[in-house]
Amino acid sequence: MDMFAHMATFVRIVETGSLSAAAGVLRRSLPAVSRQLTTLERELGATLVKRTTRRLQITEVGQSWYAQCARILADVEAARSSVNAGRAARGLLTVSAPVSLGMAHLVPRIPAILRRHHGLHIDLRLEDHLVDPVTGGIDIVIRAGFEPPDSAALMAQPLLTFHRAVVASPAYLLARGEPRDAAALARHECLVQLGGGGPLSSWRLIHGKKEHAVQVRGALRVSAPLAIREAALAGLGIAFVPEWLVAADLAEGRLHRVLTSYTSSPITAWAIYRGELRRSPRIRAFIDEIQVR
Repeated sequence: MDMFAHMATFVRIVETGSLSAAAGVLRRSLPAVSRQLTTLERELGATLVKRTTRRLQITEVGQSWYAQCARILADVEAARSSVNAGRAARGLLTVSAPVSLGMAHLVPRIPAILRRHHGLHIDLRLEDHLVDPVTGGIDIVIRAGFEPPDSAALMAQPLLTFHRAVVASPAYLLARGEPRDAAALARHECLVQLGGGGPLSSWRLIHGKKEHAVQVRGALRVSAPLAIREAALAGLGIAFVPEWLVAADLAEGRLHRVLTSYTSSPITAWAIYRGELRRSPRIRAFIDEIQVR
């Protein structure tokens, strides 16, 4: 029996919460994963998982074995990485990032990563819905605007911190006038972002030490900030978007910043990855290139 392989399978079973999810991550059949678990339990002489029709229940012995397996596998990965220290990253790296952040911040930096690491291959998935780095078979998940998960199985590293700005095109401001304070936004045509839980129609702006929450509305609601930027450029309304997304437009006069004395709370984009990958050359090469210091 390959104990390391069986340990890795058991770790995936615990972290994904089911045999079928673990099979998907490991790209093996469900019967093969089930056989590995049975073989491992027979070898250890202990029941690690109680199987029910609804869910898996990890036994007390199983929880203890999981903690030891996770530590051992992390040590093995660290040892492997130490041997490869200073070498180019190799292999396939799967990254999930939001569409707008991925296009504006990641895509321009990927050519330099690939030139520096000829053996590295990147699958970049641009998607705005939430994904799980454990069950989704993803090496790095990049998301912004939330607290990183409190989990020993996952690592979170900040990539960049930014603010949002209120902007509009010169044509829109000429036709509708410029709002003088946050409350005036309620009387304007605003471009609302659609989030996973519905429209993000409450804009929170900070003026001095006071936060103002304004309910906004408009004829167009869009899920991706990139599309909101395009709509703002077309004069369809006022947008509340990341500063990095519209920096060039503001510099070249295609958009104007309004409510210049207002800002947003700082927003952090995080890279989330499994704990055992924290010393992986693939992970380090990618994060080192995209992190804004």
